[in-house]
Amino acid sequence: MAYPTAMPELIGLWMGWLFMLMIYSYPLYKENPVYRFAEHTFIGIFISISLVMNLQYLVNTAITPLLQGSVIFIIPLIIGALMYTLLSPKYRWMSRYPIALMVGAGFGLGMRGTIKPNILDATISTITAPAGGDMMAWINFLYIAVGLICSVMYFLLTYEHTGIFKHPTRIGRLFIMIGLGAYFGNTVLFRFTMLTGRAQFFLQVLKIIPM
Repeated sequence: MAYPTAMPELIGLWMGWLFMLMIYSYPLYKENPVYRFAEHTFIGIFISISLVMNLQYLVNTAITPLLQGSVIFIIPLIIGALMYTLLSPKYRWMSRYPIALMVGAGFGLGMRGTIKPNILDATISTITAPAGGDMMAWINFLYIAVGLICSVMYFLLTYEHTGIFKHPTRIGRLFIMIGLGAYFGNTVLFRFTMLTGRAQFFLQVLKIIPM
């Protein structure tokens, strides 16, 4: 990618560089008017773009088919309009119905997308032995099986973690700590990756390194 030469592209490039410095003035110094200006500008632009995209999506998926004769689309339009009764204390009770539908549908779709990959697939992979004789495959199999079983036993809160439950629950706690540590490490690594990308952008705009 070559350094832009057109004036609109140059303005956009330097505006992005300037706003990046404004945003990073918060962790480098403290909250200040420059950071608040950049934050409010970003939020305002994000809300404006989201509003336009949502309105366009509404027109394409509901209003246009309705005007073309698909009368069934009047139902989601009415249900969606009832959401705005939240703004009226007198008719706020009507918003409970679309909210209940959204929560129910979201919960159902979430359970459908969670049970198979997070429960069924994990159970099948735990009880299915490796097909080959590779030693590393068997080590991974035993590691996952022991970790899953002991971690689940750790959350058996109806039984006291004593007796036969003492050692498996302690092992499960160690596996949970390892998992959370790896998750936290991955999050930190992702943040450093973002910081590296911003540092590279900073140097590219100043033409210190090529784009």
